[in-house]
Amino acid sequence: MADVRIREAAVSMRVVDGESLLTPALLERIVEAVQAALAAQHEATQARRRDTRLSGGAGCECCDDDGGP
Repeated sequence: MADVRIREAAVSMRVVDGESLLTPALLERIVEAVQAALAAQHEATQARRRDTRLSGGAGCECCDDDGGP
């Protein structure tokens, strides 16, 4: 093992949290997971609206075609 001594050094350091570093591939996976979750949530909301929609039949004047007043 060698013994090295450095008398002067000019250094620039940047300190970051190792847990916060994201690779582009990992960031892409996170974005895809969030998009999938949002799409599933939207589909569940639409299904719930379809399942709970009241239909008055022909000539119903209480609501329009999308189930709202």
